[in-house]
Amino acid sequence: MTSDEFEILVRGLGGNVVTRPVLDTVQFHVGGKAIATVNWPARGWAAIKLDPRDQPWAMALSPGLSSEPGRRRNAGIVLARLASLEADVAAELLAAAWRYGQRRLAPAMRRSAFAPSASARAA
Repeated sequence: MTSDEFEILVRGLGGNVVTRPVLDTVQFHVGGKAIATVNWPARGWAAIKLDPRDQPWAMALSPGLSSEPGRRRNAGIVLARLASLEADVAAELLAAAWRYGQRRLAPAMRRSAFAPSASARAA
């Protein structure tokens, strides 16, 4: 998977995903919180923010995934080496990150119109 392919998957999650370029990276936010960052910690990588309870599940999906080192290693941040990440695994992780980001939105904003499309989950 390339950085561009990863970005397409994230943008396909719904209309409430906000893109913010930061230096050489691109962050994707839902409800004001980052759910993914492409080209972090280096080019060809991505960081995905999951519910910390989902991190063990995520780590079992692909050998190209690792937890963030240091004291934040159990905070739900999964690092993905894009070259070894399959699109279906990326779609699952991003859908989980999107759902986690949705929990921070006001109840009126949590409408099914913002749910990730089937094509984004299947891509």
